[in-house]
Amino acid sequence: MKPNIPNMHVRAKRDWSLLVQAFLLPLAFVVGVGSFVLVANGKSKPTKAPEGPPPSILMVGDSLSVGKFGEVVQRHLLRKYPVSAYASCGSSPEHWLTGEPDFITKCGYRQQTSDSTVSRDFTNGRPPRPTLTPKLTKLIKRHRPSILIVQLGTNWMDRSLTDAQMNDYLRRFVGEARRGSVQEIIWITPPDSSALRKTQGRVHGLISQAARRDGFQLVDSRGVTRYVLGKTGGDGVHYNSAASEAWARRIQGDLDSKLSRSARDRKFSPLKRES
Repeated sequence: MKPNIPNMHVRAKRDWSLLVQAFLLPLAFVVGVGSFVLVANGKSKPTKAPEGPPPSILMVGDSLSVGKFGEVVQRHLLRKYPVSAYASCGSSPEHWLTGEPDFITKCGYRQQTSDSTVSRDFTNGRPPRPTLTPKLTKLIKRHRPSILIVQLGTNWMDRSLTDAQMNDYLRRFVGEARRGSVQEIIWITPPDSSALRKTQGRVHGLISQAARRDGFQLVDSRGVTRYVLGKTGGDGVHYNSAASEAWARRIQGDLDSKLSRSARDRKFSPLKRES
């Protein structure tokens, strides 16, 4: 009779199986925990919302925007945004309003859009062709701007309008813009004027009050300009080319800041232009 010898081969198999199990169980636990952490981390990071289209800008102004100031501001804006610009010499906010009499400028007009360029100014002392000032509602309907930049108010300084009249025009101007596609209004206030210093504070104050009341933003030109007769211009109101460009460059930082904030709040994104 053979002695009862343990089956070493079977014992070895059983021992190896136990070793494998002892190794795999902790490994499976680690893998499972790691997968849970990865999933949890993935859920904790919100997906970035897609950026919206760049805001289109409509800019309207008076004689100061017919010339160098308007050109420099528009050229600067075009680096990031699609811009359409209209400027009518001698105009004030009411001249752009629907329901008010048509205003025909006889001292200069500028229109710069993606499909049209019109520039009418004095040439060798000869006055430009008279031009009808467009109405704001029609411009908004045509261009569908998200942001309206306004450079108006200078021509109120030498007119006998009451505060009530100017406030009414401001309310209607803002109302017409808001009833269109405009979501943000940025008003560039008139710069310093040596010929109109007695009245410029009054007009500036009315526009500032309207900004607080009606919820639009201001870019203050008076704080960065000083009209020196014979140096910055010759009539106490209109700036020469060099002074106009300097004024435009001094407000660029404030204007850019307000545009960036508007674009961020409204989920717009600036145009990406190649250098």
